[in-house]
Amino acid sequence: MVMKRAKLFVYDNDEYCTEVKQFLEDSGIFLEIRDLKKDPFSYDEITNLVGFLKINHFLNKKSDAYNQHKLDKASLSREEMIQLILNDQSLLRSPIVKAARLIIIGHDKQKISEMLQIKANEKLEEKHKNTSNRKSSMRNNNRKRTAMSN
Repeated sequence: MVMKRAKLFVYDNDEYCTEVKQFLEDSGIFLEIRDLKKDPFSYDEITNLVGFLKINHFLNKKSDAYNQHKLDKASLSREEMIQLILNDQSLLRSPIVKAARLIIIGHDKQKISEMLQIKANEKLEEKHKNTSNRKSSMRNNNRKRTAMSN
């Protein structure tokens, strides 16, 4: 079985980022994690990440910077928005999960599961299945021993 991979862009002290990171690790996803506070995006990385999507999808409307710049009323160009994000990356919603050419912004586990084609608790089910198989095997061995001793 090929291990699924994803890039996870987080703010290390954010509870939603921590929750999604744990969820993905528990689901058996190999993660490449990047803390945006310690290692912010470059201009090229932001433009590649956003691609042709609306930049508003990436904005953290709850951030102080969003309110400070009055972005709910502003009509800035795409380039101006990218420059604002470069100067204050708290404007980016997090976490951002990227796999191949697909991307999910935010902590919706159902959408993340669909994108990565995993069940929410696939790893847990596999673990349970392995435990059940071992128990079944042990029961069969015990029956054989009991039959042989009689």
